[in-house]
Amino acid sequence: MVMITDLTFDLEKKILALVPKESRPHAWQTICKRWYAVRQDLLSKKHLARTGREFILLLNTNVFSTTINLEGVHNNVDPVMEFGGKLGSLQDSNDLQIHDIFYCKGLVLCTMVGKQMLVVCNPSNRETRYVEPRTSHDCFEYALGYKGSKSSCVNSYKILRYCRYFDKQAMRTVSEFELYDFMSDSWRVLDVDEHDWEISARGVSVKGNTYWVAKENEDQFILSFDFTRERFGFLPLPYESAGPEDSMNDEYDDTAVLSVVRDEQLSVLHQYLHLDLYEMKIWVSNMIGTKKVSWGEFLVVDVVLLNVVSFVVDEEHKVAVCCSTGKDDPSDDSEEECTSISIIGKNIQSLVYDEGAIHGSWPHLINYVPSPVQILRKSTRKSKRKRTTRRHQPEEGTSARSVEETKVTPKAKPKARRSF
Repeated sequence: MVMITDLTFDLEKKILALVPKESRPHAWQTICKRWYAVRQDLLSKKHLARTGREFILLLNTNVFSTTINLEGVHNNVDPVMEFGGKLGSLQDSNDLQIHDIFYCKGLVLCTMVGKQMLVVCNPSNRETRYVEPRTSHDCFEYALGYKGSKSSCVNSYKILRYCRYFDKQAMRTVSEFELYDFMSDSWRVLDVDEHDWEISARGVSVKGNTYWVAKENEDQFILSFDFTRERFGFLPLPYESAGPEDSMNDEYDDTAVLSVVRDEQLSVLHQYLHLDLYEMKIWVSNMIGTKKVSWGEFLVVDVVLLNVVSFVVDEEHKVAVCCSTGKDDPSDDSEEECTSISIIGKNIQSLVYDEGAIHGSWPHLINYVPSPVQILRKSTRKSKRKRTTRRHQPEEGTSARSVEETKVTPKAKPKARRSF
């Protein structure tokens, strides 16, 4: 007799694809969570085939699922953007305000406005996990990644926390690095060599590793972090950095933003705004690792689009979806800040969204690909903090050393509500 467990994954998907959409999907969660996640993934892909590309958009402290239909964009057909509502896994609290988001292989890491607590969620299966930082600092960057190639297991995921602040006692700028391990539910400090570089643009995840635009003095480069080896690396950008001596416009900084293509390639958008040049160039990596990268030119257009804070590329239609924020006149304090989303391509500049923004809120547009990764539920006991200090030699080939580990079990998370 053939058992259910004997079925191959491909055969399971074919069977689940035949189940009517009107069946009760939430009842599946109590029967088989894996089938539920696969079924949701199949429905999402069918939806995308009908409506267009799917994105996650951070807008005015809320996170939405959105779609943009680009069919006919090269034939004078206006692209259409539709909001699909708030992410179901982030509806546990009505007053949950999101400061920023970081995407990695189906999981979304959220930092919150005015709170230290982190939220990791999987929009596909609506699972949520709360993570409490070990220390509190205002100046920080977070990244989500995984070790090896085990992106299907949440135990392989880690969170990197980077804090950079001025120490009044030491009278110098201090950088601190910490790693959270999902399996041990604990933070540990990483010992990183002294450095003068600082991160200047949001990070992105490619194949489990994280990449940022960073700078040291006036030189820009790509900073990488390998979550397997727990080591930083440096990669060249596909353009030359221009120094302040060449500046012709002090009102705007040059644009340098990273994005991800199909979870496999890195993309860079750049503009020399301080040279009064409005040529926008976008490159996509031919090969990417934490030690090597090669670039191919994707798009070159002349466009007046200031302060691009995030973007995604559409290879099929040869366009970029750019999210920008700010004012037409930065010197006018009375002017309202706006968030704009535009489709940019050869002889194409189409505005699909343009509304007022909350002051200090930075929008973030990212590609979204559903994943069945299950986030392990944590204990709902009251918060306990147990600190142990231990030192050990690093593994061979690893520069970052664990010098302190803190285990944190947070308070019970709010009761989940059904999404829209």
